[in-house]
Amino acid sequence: MALPINLSGKTILVCGIHKGGMGGATCRQVARAGGTVIAVDRDQAFVDEIAEEVRALGGTAHTMVTDLYDIAQCEALIPDAVARFGPIDGLVNVAGGTLGGEWMPLEETPGESFWKTMQLNYAYVFYLCRDAAAEWIRTGRAGAIVNIGSVSAKDAAPWHGPYGAAKSGIIALTRTMANEWHEFGIRANAVSPGAVSSERVAEKARTMSARAIASRDPGDTVIFTKPEEMANAITFLLCDLASGISGQNLTVDHSLSTKFCAGRRRSRKETEQAIQDGKN
Repeated sequence: MALPINLSGKTILVCGIHKGGMGGATCRQVARAGGTVIAVDRDQAFVDEIAEEVRALGGTAHTMVTDLYDIAQCEALIPDAVARFGPIDGLVNVAGGTLGGEWMPLEETPGESFWKTMQLNYAYVFYLCRDAAAEWIRTGRAGAIVNIGSVSAKDAAPWHGPYGAAKSGIIALTRTMANEWHEFGIRANAVSPGAVSSERVAEKARTMSARAIASRDPGDTVIFTKPEEMANAITFLLCDLASGISGQNLTVDHSLSTKFCAGRRRSRKETEQAIQDGKN
């Protein structure tokens, strides 16, 4: 006798797609659980690739292209998805992250960079969750929301403070969603990864400045989590087996955050010395 994760008959909108990352892995796992996928990204190639993979698994996939930096496009996304594909049953907000060039001390962080980080990692989530919940309340449907937090929200986020603040906001906002919307049958949870082994994370590492790299304590050991492991947790929280779970933050990081959050950062003097030593 088996106890499967079953999303048959449910449509899940996944925002933030990359075939090799959490979004792509979530689409594949939702399809394997029998759910229909609506894949959303600002890159048409990404959503087309994952749609092909989902269909190859025997699943159903729809695609949408949205720029999450554009508030008007964020506010149009849920109404457009419902109009085109019918009711949705779950929303997963994966899109987010930082670029290598954004890792810097707070006192050197430009205002534009701060607001872009907040929009991509926090603000768009509000618009999509608000509109999905309003649609569920209006139609009397239950729904499940999964937002992506981070272990960088746990304590401090040295050299990527705006990102840590945004993810802290995600976790707090998700708990408020769970509190306000539980009477309507809407569940909301967050999943917080540590370091996820994806192409985008590798690209960020390649584009980090020498100063940002040198700021890390050489004793730090990064423990990576696979995108599929994140997707398993997300898919579980979407299904009826998690019917009693709402307002929670599930950390999936292979115990990374039990040792450190973003890791100890060397002092400015230590960082500059490490750069100098690397040049000699």
